Amino acid sequence: MRKVSLSIALLFSALTLPLSVFASHKMVNVKALQKELRDSRAQWIASENHLTGLSRLEFKRMLGSLEQPRGPVDYSDAYNNSFTYEALDWRNREGVNWLGDVMNQGNCGSCVAFAAVATVEATASIAAKFPWLKPNLSPEALFACGGGACNRGWYPSSAASYIKRSGLIDSACAPYTMGATGKDVSCKQFCPDQSARVFKVTKSFAPSGGFGTSAAAVKEALKKGPLMTTMTVYADFISYKSGIYKSISNESVGGHAVSLVGYNDSERYWIVRNSWGADWGEAGYVRVSWDDKSGIASSNIGFEIPTKNNYVTVMMPDNSYVSGVMDVKAQFGRDDNFQITIRKPGSTFAASLPCQKSEQTECLASFDTAGMAEGKYEVFASSESDAQLKSMIKSFVVINSTPVMSANFKPSGFSMEQPLKGRVEFDVTTTSAPVPMQTLEFLVVDSSQRVVARKLYDVVLPAMKLGFRTNSLPNGQYEIFFRGSLPSEGKTYSVDSTHHRVTFKN
Repeated sequence: MRKVSLSIALLFSALTLPLSVFASHKMVNVKALQKELRDSRAQWIASENHLTGLSRLEFKRMLGSLEQPRGPVDYSDAYNNSFTYEALDWRNREGVNWLGDVMNQGNCGSCVAFAAVATVEATASIAAKFPWLKPNLSPEALFACGGGACNRGWYPSSAASYIKRSGLIDSACAPYTMGATGKDVSCKQFCPDQSARVFKVTKSFAPSGGFGTSAAAVKEALKKGPLMTTMTVYADFISYKSGIYKSISNESVGGHAVSLVGYNDSERYWIVRNSWGADWGEAGYVRVSWDDKSGIASSNIGFEIPTKNNYVTVMMPDNSYVSGVMDVKAQFGRDDNFQITIRKPGSTFAASLPCQKSEQTECLASFDTAGMAEGKYEVFASSESDAQLKSMIKSFVVINSTPVMSANFKPSGFSMEQPLKGRVEFDVTTTSAPVPMQTLEFLVVDSSQRVVARKLYDVVLPAMKLGFRTNSLPNGQYEIFFRGSLPSEGKTYSVDSTHHRVTFKN
């Protein structure tokens, strides 16, 4: 997978006093905030989630835009001349979703790269007039080569300039790892044929008008596709669950880059795609009030990609673990004959089969993986008559045997024999053969053997430093361990690290 998915189910203890909503060691006292929202009859709901236990410093790494919104937005022209209300949502435009999966930047201030990639991916699907195109582009290569840093962040304008100048490469070439490690990677050649895998945009642009930014200009630009935008994040934003968000906090945390994907005139809000995973907010999205002080939609960047119908995309497999017979499905925009090619990354060896048409714009091919060496492969579709017509590359992993795995961890700078408090970090090592693990979980079990906390990582590296906030759970005795998992031959195999009994005391 190209994102770090942090899925945490936790029991939290409340802090004190209704007005102590924003505390020093945690970004927000959710119970106090919930009361404030009820008392003020706010239009949104706050809830505990996998971020609300973070400290201010930790939370700032979930942001990363070094450009603040220029604001304010001029809403005097927000409605059209007929004074009729409009609404636009690229998740449901003409009955289909034109947007890719919500991503998670993880433990790195790379929001600018994620906002830019999300915006370009959606623009590509819209330009192709094919909502299932959804190219998987790489935030890691953009952030590393454009000049971003996990501890510092980056500039949206610099991201736009880099994309226009150098383009983007696919995630199969440069998977996202920085969110799992919290460490920067150097700009390099991420895969042998990287230069042949560059995705180009025609230009970038900034809709404007009126004083500050014209709402009408932003809405008009959104009709052509999503926009990368910035916002000032306040402390209560971290706990957003649903509704139309309007901050009641006075504590500004930092700048954040997101993708603007729609609006609603009658209820006066923007629809925003975040990069904190699908477990946050409304399946990864947030509706932000036009009256919010965040400056959302005042600093925007859009991208243009030539409209064309000569495209082809591999629909499946996509980051899959495969055993036995594997079906490959491709979709295309014009009547043509296509072939499916499978190869090992960096290898000259390739196997190709004709893609048999199953519908007017769809074809299928099947490969028996039983005779293939286990490991990672790449797949793409190409036209038999036009050498320039080729899909972006997707990746998959072949596994036809019982895997051998291990997971181990040790405390980083503390002793598990002593009571644990605050945030703790573990040095985690994993092994897996013949292929890498698919997922790694951190689990906390209480005295009744009930799982009370879970973090899921779908980027698993041989060595990682992973953290957990002990004050997200009540004081007491727990059992902690890591669990690695890998599917093979219709089964899911798993391995547990050593289970350690610890005491949380905050």
